[in-house]
Amino acid sequence: MHVITAVSRQVWWEIARACPYATFFHTPRWTEIACTAIPNVHDRTLAVCLPSGVRAILPLLEVRHNGPCKALLSTFEGCYGGIIADGPLTAAEAARIYRLAYRWNVTSFAYLANPLAPPETIDRTYRFGDEIAHIIHLDSDFDTIFDRFSRNARGNYRRGLREGACIRHAQTLADWHAYYAAYRDAVDRWGEDESYGYPWSFFVQMFTFAQAYPQEITLWVVELDGQVVGGRLAFYWNQHVTLWHGTATRAALARRALFVLDVEIIRDAIERGLRYFDFNTSAGIEGVIQYKRNFATTDYIIPRCEYHSPVLQPLVQLAHRWQHHPVEARRVPELAPDAAHGQSCSPNPAHRA
Repeated sequence: MHVITAVSRQVWWEIARACPYATFFHTPRWTEIACTAIPNVHDRTLAVCLPSGVRAILPLLEVRHNGPCKALLSTFEGCYGGIIADGPLTAAEAARIYRLAYRWNVTSFAYLANPLAPPETIDRTYRFGDEIAHIIHLDSDFDTIFDRFSRNARGNYRRGLREGACIRHAQTLADWHAYYAAYRDAVDRWGEDESYGYPWSFFVQMFTFAQAYPQEITLWVVELDGQVVGGRLAFYWNQHVTLWHGTATRAALARRALFVLDVEIIRDAIERGLRYFDFNTSAGIEGVIQYKRNFATTDYIIPRCEYHSPVLQPLVQLAHRWQHHPVEARRVPELAPDAAHGQSCSPNPAHRA
């Protein structure tokens, strides 16, 4: 097994394109976004070439370091991580690749399993909890899939149309700012303070990426009476689309605009010929789980795993206490890799639409 620590973007893109279970979060683009958004986050992705000729990638971020010691995460914001490959892997081969992340100077390594990945590519050794990914299999035409939705979902979709809800792609920075205003309205509704959540600067960066890579990143917005009242930030890769961030104002919820938004994004995915529409995880919030199940999703139980070095972790914690700093990294709310601290990090907007 040949290990490559300085992974070329070309090789990474080739493997991500060839892997049928790779998601947007496994691509170099997600890592590029992470390294742009967060200071002192570094790409530590590994590539492996097996004797069979199969090439594999383990996306890794260094999210914290203390001298030579470092904490690793796969992938940014606790999203789907783990191995991708351009051919079949055995469980033994996958285990050897994961062990590369447990190096002598690694204090912790955390990742959320990929719901689309074959079981043999998932390392459950350090499993400490589960998440549920809610995925629609786009295996038929729109009318057939729409008929599978609950009566509640179909009725609310039709009501949203009667209320005048319409959706479109966000095109300008002003569109993104209107979406951000709707997000801050939701944050206020949740009872959080002004410091909570993603800052406007993060959305400006995402706008830049969306302009450069529209085939991968789309902000869908929903309007009522000509005003943006919510939206979904969707990521596209291979046959998979996942909703990552989203929000809705009080008016959008009351007038059922969110149902129109989600149904029409699903319709678009079907028209594109995609196989999977992914509502992402729900952080165990029952109301959000039930909302997603209205769309006849399949529940994928996926492990969240975290390794802690039995030797280094106590030393790192002692050093932090000695320096009068908290063990947790100082962070921008919602932008820090909480999974590296054993928390369930689920930035998916639908958690609290």
